[in-house]
Amino acid sequence: MAPDAPAPALASAPRIVFLHGVMPRSGTNYLQSLLELHPDVLVNPYGIRELPFLNTLEDARTYEGRFLRLYRRNRESFSDLETFCYMVNGFLRRIEAEFPAGKTVVIKSPHTRMMRYFPYLFPAERCLIVLRDGRRAVQSTIDTWPLRFLGRTFADVCREWSFGTEAALEAQSRMSADACRLVRFEDAVAAPDGTARDLMRFLELDEGRYPFERIGDLPILGSSRASRSNGEVSWTPVSKPEGFDPSKRPIQWSRKRRTVFDAVAGDMQKKAGYAS
Repeated sequence: MAPDAPAPALASAPRIVFLHGVMPRSGTNYLQSLLELHPDVLVNPYGIRELPFLNTLEDARTYEGRFLRLYRRNRESFSDLETFCYMVNGFLRRIEAEFPAGKTVVIKSPHTRMMRYFPYLFPAERCLIVLRDGRRAVQSTIDTWPLRFLGRTFADVCREWSFGTEAALEAQSRMSADACRLVRFEDAVAAPDGTARDLMRFLELDEGRYPFERIGDLPILGSSRASRSNGEVSWTPVSKPEGFDPSKRPIQWSRKRRTVFDAVAGDMQKKAGYAS
């Protein structure tokens, strides 16, 4: 059952936009950096860098079950996920009350799990979903968080990308073009000016106020290759090296890994529009 929708946004409130990636390492940091250049865009409200509302729906149902068991007659008064909707609604109303009207507040989550619930939980909000070539998303993931014995496997990471991409494409098919926009990370890197203009139109931001000349100076944040410090990925911004292009990074997998990826994620790779 779909949850009851939160109340519509106030007419004089800031616009709220959710930025989702199909999995971590999909390029949400870069898209957020592009958006943040606009003077009317605010990111990371209250210092919250990621807000996985949708990713915690199953946990919300567990809490709701415990809550209703304390007084069973409350089941007659609460709909499915209604208590979760109250939490979501309260957070959105806080943003609307405390941020200036005319601003666009971007909330990021590098997950698309349970994305099918987005139109019900956020009927007045818009979403951007970042797609990335599965091979490079998987490689960047294992570069950032190396596989460990008895931990998640290479196939698990491939499966995560496949499931996340499937959820993104399904969610996008359920929403109108005015509510949801898919952005390919590769396109954003290759043509950032064009991507920025498209985002300005989608979010109804004044293109004339956007500093296109500053795009080339954007620092790198959390690159699996260029942001390493003491053997680990650092989230401190660093200057972009000459020729840096994560969308074209070579993939050097063994035959076994190529076979695993094709078996687990090959069909979704093609469905998402990426060559095999």
